[in-house]
Amino acid sequence: MGKKKKRDIIHLEKESVIPVLKHKLIAALANRISIERSRSDVDEFLKLCQRVEYTIRAWYLLQFEDLMRWYSFFEPIHGAKKLEQQNLTPEEIDVFEQDFLASLFQVMEKSNFKIATDEEIEVALSAQYRLNLPIVVNENKLDKRLFTSYFAKHPQDDLPYFADKFIIFRRGFGIDRLNSYFIMPKINTIISRFWRCFLKVTGLKRLFFRKRSAPITEDPKSIEISMDNSDESLYVERIRIEKMKLRL
Repeated sequence: MGKKKKRDIIHLEKESVIPVLKHKLIAALANRISIERSRSDVDEFLKLCQRVEYTIRAWYLLQFEDLMRWYSFFEPIHGAKKLEQQNLTPEEIDVFEQDFLASLFQVMEKSNFKIATDEEIEVALSAQYRLNLPIVVNENKLDKRLFTSYFAKHPQDDLPYFADKFIIFRRGFGIDRLNSYFIMPKINTIISRFWRCFLKVTGLKRLFFRKRSAPITEDPKSIEISMDNSDESLYVERIRIEKMKLRL
């Protein structure tokens, strides 16, 4: 019997986001109300939607003005001069920085953005997708005290390992299906398999690759891949070209 390949299972947590355009949602609800109620009720519902929208926009506008006011003291071109004009002490500058971060994180939270965890970063880096350009961050120019002080006052769970240097936000998730011939990825897979076979036959594989202790993970056999909306989370299997059987 051949060795069974390990399935690439991704665990996704569902979020309280309605993936529908606002005007379509309002139109559908108004149409439903018009069936059971009078026209005046529909008009009152539309007025309510407008008031809610204006309230949300007003809140975001005030938050944006505060963000821009605080950011003007830290932007790289003229921020240093503005700080000198204010004659602020180092303690007052730290307070300005923390107020800016608090307002920024609040806006991101209200916009359904979440801080990417280590597990989500690992899933994103497990395969080249869309962006293949190497990105390197010069950590020597980053202020490690900024986020360290903020999260000390505002603790959060599941922070990534680089949370003292920078933060990556993400919003929602989706399942992308690509249909194509994938000529170049298949050629790369064939070359990679041929190279691994050559290393195995010649015995050079032991020199280049060492066995690593595999982490304890959940048995894929016990995971049921489901897209049921009633569950709080779901499991999705990622299908990779390098793990598929290629045929002529």
